[in-house]
Amino acid sequence: MGYNLDINFLNSLVVRENLTPGLYVVSTPIGNLSDITLRSLKILSSADLILCEDTRVSKKLTTKYGIKCSMEVYQKHNSIRKIPSIISKIKNGKSIALISDAGTPTISDPGETLINKCIELNIPIFSIPGASSIITSLIPSFLKKDSFSFLGFFPRTKKEQNIYLDRLKKSEETIVFFESPKRILKTLSLILSYIGDRKATLIREITKKHEEIINLNISNIIKELSNRDTIYGEITFCVGPAEKVKQQLEMDEKFKFIIEYLQKENVKISSIASIMSKITNFKKREIYQYLLKNKKVS
Repeated sequence: MGYNLDINFLNSLVVRENLTPGLYVVSTPIGNLSDITLRSLKILSSADLILCEDTRVSKKLTTKYGIKCSMEVYQKHNSIRKIPSIISKIKNGKSIALISDAGTPTISDPGETLINKCIELNIPIFSIPGASSIITSLIPSFLKKDSFSFLGFFPRTKKEQNIYLDRLKKSEETIVFFESPKRILKTLSLILSYIGDRKATLIREITKKHEEIINLNISNIIKELSNRDTIYGEITFCVGPAEKVKQQLEMDEKFKFIIEYLQKENVKISSIASIMSKITNFKKREIYQYLLKNKKVS
């Protein structure tokens, strides 16, 4: 049975308190404003100043919960310039909360430089846990969850894309990244052409009214999205790990030629395996086992 939490009752739980001077890194909801912890509300209610990316966005949260606190814009365009005054305020006994438009600050958001400066100056930092689009998106996927990497937004330049795609191709763990709705089809097509058709999960508008979770192969996700006139919302995309090579390693003719040449030059098997792992998508161990079973390449 559902119920609406009375705002007066909530305010009675979130009593303003005197905070220790320092920087409070506070996680905020990634869509649904109800996904806020009582501790986060207490910190935001008690802080002397809230640093945010956009006051218009953050005021939706503070207004909903009746939080009255001074707010200042802190984003990538003014972060370096504002750090000295922020540090000065904390040294003078102020408690400052750092939030982003959504989720956990410093994860694809500004804040890392400020945190590093506080560490350098031994200024107390308090990390207040809460919503994270990375974990929230990974949970409903049908992909491996015990080992994963988050790589941020898919890069725009070809050089960075190649590095990214090479890591995806060889990865034995799930890879999570962000992408814009305008670029998602182009990015998925690029990934498909480079690493093949793997299991993947696309999460759109997570925690929001029009939340959507698609667990399919990459090619089928492309087909699903291609049928839409427009793709809306924030997107998180998870790519499953490369499948283990179960059968004997197969080499194409040009790689066999290189191995044969190295063997004729009496190069050690371990050295050949090391060389070949750098020019193929196979691991050194897999190539080493292949060489042991095929001492003479035909």
